[in-house]
Amino acid sequence: MKRILIDSGSSTDILYKHAFDQLRIPADQLKPVKTLLVGFTCETIHPLGSINLSVVASTAPCQTQVEMTFLVVDTPSPYNAIVGRPGLNLLEAIVSTRHLVVKFPTRFGVGEVRGDQQAARQCYKTAISDKGKGKVLPIANVELRGDVEPERPQPVEDVLQVPVEEGNNEKVFQVGSQLEEAEKGELITFLRDNKDVFAWSAEEVPGISPDVMVHKLSVDPVRPPTRQKKRNFAPKR
Repeated sequence: MKRILIDSGSSTDILYKHAFDQLRIPADQLKPVKTLLVGFTCETIHPLGSINLSVVASTAPCQTQVEMTFLVVDTPSPYNAIVGRPGLNLLEAIVSTRHLVVKFPTRFGVGEVRGDQQAARQCYKTAISDKGKGKVLPIANVELRGDVEPERPQPVEDVLQVPVEEGNNEKVFQVGSQLEEAEKGELITFLRDNKDVFAWSAEEVPGISPDVMVHKLSVDPVRPPTRQKKRNFAPKR
């Protein structure tokens, strides 16, 4: 999605109704809110509701995915959404208005999203012109991202480190701390009785049958291999 205003002065993340409708999200997913939005001109707006959306910033491999809570408002705007302080904090982002860029940490380095000077100027002119008050620009480049690797789920409670064998703390299980004592004892006994199915290193799983897993290169055997020219990448890549 393009034309997203990055506003570090906004105390909430906004999604405009025309963008909400074009995302084809059912209206019954909106959660009711009683909070009024007040602008610097003291104009108040009643949000239609709030919704949690998964937001992917930048492109692979230096990309990140967070869940933001947007307030949906029904008012004309050349922008599709506003990302305020809550969203920027979730991204752990640094904003440079001079360079029209947002940078944030990812697992594979520093990710960035760059603005478009021409699109920014168009949105600004549309916002301040009287003719643009009733004009809604179409949403651009909507891509429903289903191939993004989700964040690894975390335990909902504190866990206890239980050694597989008494006196050997190198190999441990993690057991929930809120389990009943009887249930915890049964679980630990069950895991220790079946410890042979666990592996802590690759050396402990030799001889995997090709019926289970196999790696091969799908190449034409009649084609001779060709050595390609060496490519030098920038250090950050």
